[in-house]
Amino acid sequence: MAAKPEVTTGIARREATPSERFALSVEKQYGGEVGRLTMTEYDKTLAQHLFVRIDAAFAEMNARKSGNDIPVSWNNVNMRKLAIDAVHRVQLGIDALIPGHLYPIAYFNGKTQQYDVDLRIGYKGELYYKMRASVKPVQDVRIELVYDTDEFTVYKKGVSCDVEGYDFRITNPFDRGTLVGGFGYLAFEHAGDNVLVVLSKAEIERYRASSKAAGGNFWRDWYEQMAYKTIVHRLMDRIIIDPEKINVTAMASVEDDGFDQQQDAAAPAMRESTPMTIEAEDEPQQPAPLHAEAGMGASAEEPF
Repeated sequence: MAAKPEVTTGIARREATPSERFALSVEKQYGGEVGRLTMTEYDKTLAQHLFVRIDAAFAEMNARKSGNDIPVSWNNVNMRKLAIDAVHRVQLGIDALIPGHLYPIAYFNGKTQQYDVDLRIGYKGELYYKMRASVKPVQDVRIELVYDTDEFTVYKKGVSCDVEGYDFRITNPFDRGTLVGGFGYLAFEHAGDNVLVVLSKAEIERYRASSKAAGGNFWRDWYEQMAYKTIVHRLMDRIIIDPEKINVTAMASVEDDGFDQQQDAAAPAMRESTPMTIEAEDEPQQPAPLHAEAGMGASAEEPF
């Protein structure tokens, strides 16, 4: 049996913790698959936080399992995929222990008899890394839903207006009426660069229709939260990314894995790729389906 790795401290050697072994394993696996990787101490801390988050997710997933399904455990995980995905999240500075940054979703792969673990970025994680990577420093972000009793006026930049902006007034805070849309606002260091994104309810519905989660519980039961998340994604699309401030390979990989309007959820078509997920800390508690019969299209919605 291979000896467990040790960590050298200023006093003595000690056995590495499970999270430290995970960070070392990720570094080694990534190096073997992609190329040499040197992780800073902070990178290793983020990797350890990721281990803690995934490990807790596995425990909750197993608590929901029924029958004689293969346990969701580290011994049954596709570590090659997980290591590469983990490095990409770490390179973006995503901290899995911050609520809303990241959500693990496990799929059982019938061909490999292992679980593939998706590390889905939440909208707060997207806000974090895109704001840091903006060419123009972002001073403030505002996202609001608008109801039919609110007063909302848009000012577009033009000949008579130097700054794109808005006026927003809630006239009846305890009974705002029917949702009619929403907006997002990016305030930059130079006010002339400010950006306003406005979505009507009809536009929000079009994004909902394009989502694989369109018929899922989240859109049905928590429509306003999902509409809010949609506005966040549309606003983040307007940020111009500085490639010198971010690992563009990691960003491309994360966005291919999905969190935007096209990938609000993963919807496997066959039982061999059934998702299991846990709820976010800040969302209403609703058990996610563990199994899906062929053709039913069970979803693992991105928590809001």
